[in-house]
Amino acid sequence: MTESRTIPPERLWSPDTRPFIASVLALMTFIAFESFAVTTVLPVAMSDLDGAQWYSFAYAATITAALVGMVIGGNWADRSGPRTPLIVGGALFLAGLAMCVVAPDPATFILGRLFQGLGGGIDSVVLYVLIAQHIPENLRPRMFGLLTTAWLVPSLAGPVVAGVLTDFMSWRAVFGIVLAGSALSILRLLSLTAPNDHPRRLTSQPVVGRKGALSIVAAALLITLHAGGQVNQPASAVIVVGALIALIVVARGILPTGTLVLRGAPQRLVALRAILGATVTSTDLYLTLYLQAERGFPPTTAGLVIAVGALGWGLGAWVQGRFSSERSAHRRLILAAGPLVTFGPASVLSYIVVGLPLWVVVVGCVVMGTGMGMAYPRLSSATLALAKAHERGEYSSALQTGESMSVAATTAMTAVVLTSALSTSVSFALVYAILVGLACLAISIASLRTTAHS
Repeated sequence: MTESRTIPPERLWSPDTRPFIASVLALMTFIAFESFAVTTVLPVAMSDLDGAQWYSFAYAATITAALVGMVIGGNWADRSGPRTPLIVGGALFLAGLAMCVVAPDPATFILGRLFQGLGGGIDSVVLYVLIAQHIPENLRPRMFGLLTTAWLVPSLAGPVVAGVLTDFMSWRAVFGIVLAGSALSILRLLSLTAPNDHPRRLTSQPVVGRKGALSIVAAALLITLHAGGQVNQPASAVIVVGALIALIVVARGILPTGTLVLRGAPQRLVALRAILGATVTSTDLYLTLYLQAERGFPPTTAGLVIAVGALGWGLGAWVQGRFSSERSAHRRLILAAGPLVTFGPASVLSYIVVGLPLWVVVVGCVVMGTGMGMAYPRLSSATLALAKAHERGEYSSALQTGESMSVAATTAMTAVVLTSALSTSVSFALVYAILVGLACLAISIASLRTTAHS
């Protein structure tokens, strides 16, 4: 079976690939808009629904449920092809958005976020499998670079548009726009995904299987982590530490063998993406909250700090696109990305502790985004290049599953710090000190030969 359609090797956009690429980019644009917009409007939404104490979990609910969707989506796509999981995942994703639009209370809103994450997790893995089928290996860095760039406009417009919609209409309108746009994009992508795109079964692995069951356990543990942060000390610490240890044990069974001990080149790439993703996501999430709660900035202004910082993502994606698709280029770019990402949490920590001006934080976020814009496409391309054809679903799933677990666990632990008896300023400083430590760990992992054969 031919994995990729025959297109000129030097051209990514061709008559055969143009409709597929446009559909994928459209869907990613709406997903990106929601991701950046929700960071800005979430404090308002949870306050309106009388659930401010569930701020961290309302954000992490989507990531937590996506963990299950990513594992199921990878197995499902490897077993029977991408079309059916794309349909089911899309339906769940849209249903979750609809629940957020009409949510009368925090429980309904969070449940909608869980459905949204489950469906989005399935479809995110399916998109990777479709890219592997439709786009030749030497052009995939450019394709993944386009996916990164697709986050640029929403990262700039999302906070402003979300702020305007919240001021003049409602935060619910943000989810309504994403619902309508995503529905159209999914329908278009389905029309381009024929049943014979994946005509033979590559694996007999069941759709849920052992890893799917473990992912459900992991999601339950992540929910326990967040719930544990809401109870009083010392019970909170006991619950969080116990759930975290159990999560590490479960993660060993979900991720490719050797990931947690950094054994194997693709496994190290999976671990590296998980740590980088947790560092950057948490930096942005709590910066918005800190600026609003502690420095008195309005939601739109606080969101604009993140928006301007996101310019770095587009710059980083452009920079990595100037390099070849050889593994040596992957390694150089990944090595350079680690120190750049560290600038983000380090600048916020300095802003909190030393009182540096806000523009230092903006610059730090731009530099951090540049590192991520460079790293994300190369981590994805290098991992898919190292994986065998029948393992692409598994490793596509692992890249995103590992990041989801890392982000959800990190936000749960930082939420515990923020709800501790420490003063607010000390708590935020401690959170960003932890994030700086994570970024330094990523630098250490990147220094290993992550793109070499095991």
